[in-house]
Amino acid sequence: MEKILSEKKVDIHSFIKNTSKKSVILLNNLIENGIKNIGEFYIDCSTLEDYNFVDIRYSDKFKDLFTKLMKFEGPCLYYFTITSGHLPQEIITEIQKYATTEASKSIPAIKSKVPNSNILYVGKVKRGMWGRLIQHLGFYKVKGTQGLQLYYWTQELKLSVKLTVLEFEPEMIDLISFFENELAKELNPILGKHK
Repeated sequence: MEKILSEKKVDIHSFIKNTSKKSVILLNNLIENGIKNIGEFYIDCSTLEDYNFVDIRYSDKFKDLFTKLMKFEGPCLYYFTITSGHLPQEIITEIQKYATTEASKSIPAIKSKVPNSNILYVGKVKRGMWGRLIQHLGFYKVKGTQGLQLYYWTQELKLSVKLTVLEFEPEMIDLISFFENELAKELNPILGKHK
């Protein structure tokens, strides 16, 4: 005989009110205290080597960057700024070439109308910013995990980028998506789909 699960009764109006109050408290704390931490990290992509089988965190070239980045533990917003003066269409051309190779890994969405922007990508991570950077560099084994794959298409282009990371307090973890979408609207990145 099939059991019927009892329906859980929720006062939806009270739920929305209480959740909104919690969010307002968090946002007021953010207004009053600001973000927890901010950092800027410069990456010359032409110096990237194949770190697929070596831990880049301990390499001579990138140890300092990852030591600093490992201090960003909480939810983070981040964005990559193109510092080498490349035009958006040059970037798109190289990424599209890479995307058609058999060995390509998952990349962010390419917009149908290329924006005139020097912002390559805007993203968020709930924890472990250093791990997300490894994914964006292209040094991880899961082919389906989306990232910029910088190692694979920036070599000949000699692309340089600045990674800006904004760390929030841990309790902001559920609101970080809102800030990502708003920042993407403001910065108009070349890659990525934000709604």
